[in-house]
Amino acid sequence: MANRPQNKRKQKTADAVFAPLLAIAIGVGLIFTAKPVLSHMSKSAAEQAESSENSADPAVTAVTTTTETTTVTTTTTTRFPAAAGTTTETVTVDDTSLLIARNAALIRVSETGNTLIAGRNPDEAIYPASLTKLMTLVTYLDLKGEPAPDETVTMSGDVIAAQRARLAYVAGFQPGEQCKITDLLYAMMLPSGADAAVMLAVHAAGSEEQFVSEMNRLASDMGLQQSVFYNCTGLNDERHFSSVQDIARVLQYACSSPLAKQILSTKKYTTAATPEHPEGIELVSTTLSRMVGNELEGLPVPLHVMGGKTGFTNPAGQCLATWAEDASGQMYICVVAGSTTLEPLDAIGDTLTLYQLTSLPLAQIQRITVDEADLPDYEHN
Repeated sequence: MANRPQNKRKQKTADAVFAPLLAIAIGVGLIFTAKPVLSHMSKSAAEQAESSENSADPAVTAVTTTTETTTVTTTTTTRFPAAAGTTTETVTVDDTSLLIARNAALIRVSETGNTLIAGRNPDEAIYPASLTKLMTLVTYLDLKGEPAPDETVTMSGDVIAAQRARLAYVAGFQPGEQCKITDLLYAMMLPSGADAAVMLAVHAAGSEEQFVSEMNRLASDMGLQQSVFYNCTGLNDERHFSSVQDIARVLQYACSSPLAKQILSTKKYTTAATPEHPEGIELVSTTLSRMVGNELEGLPVPLHVMGGKTGFTNPAGQCLATWAEDASGQMYICVVAGSTTLEPLDAIGDTLTLYQLTSLPLAQIQRITVDEADLPDYEHN
């Protein structure tokens, strides 16, 4: 018993000597390892920022890594257009007889936030008809990127036959024809070829069903409020719907792609020659062929309609999504849906009439009509 206190004193003495030595050793180790650790952390943050910028996620998450000597920060950004906000100057066009469409949205595009200039039930669910193909276009490019110039796909006879059986418009490709992907993109958007849309969907995702899942995934990422898709063509399905506000956002997003914007603003395009079509297939825009082009030049701030996409089914009525620009490059988007079933040019009239509100009050505008006789390239499909 008498020896135990002595052992404790020896242990305390040893601890007193060992503790400073241990602290010194740890300090030396930190000196040699601090530089590699900080270097690794900085590199990790930079790599994470680069990965986020190229990610398919709707927003890039801010990443901040901090030590005593190093701070790396990336800024949160969003790659999708936000819904247009209303202001005290937003015009409700519910009661005007100048507009035939059941739903409409006219939007001023701005980097600081889009503004709804005028609307008629802009957030109400609609059948989008072939305006759906705008979502098909952005989903394809989201999955596959811009195609290589020589990238081709073999047209499926089953796909062509299925679309014909559903009375969908087809662009004219033949079973077994080797078609360039770029040509299919134009064929889907200009004359609204359902055969091209389904072939692109199968090429990108393996099946139309899987591609539609990707469309809905992207719609969710974009925050679209009313959009649920059940096919890539827009053929009518009671479960398949969107809104003119949602379609406006999809069109704006499409215009952020140079290729998509080029396609949507092309009036005529000829596909590459193939054995089945030695001179190619001439494709004509169902949007631009229905306008003269100078209808809005008399406005206080003249506009020019740059391009867009038409849509039609009996339940949907005539639908049209376009964008226009003034001389300064200011962009406006107009989407109308539910215009008259039998007269495609009524949707054109609705659109041109609404665009007047970019520089005139409602009381000073008149309905603009387009005469088919003035449209030498008019496409009826």
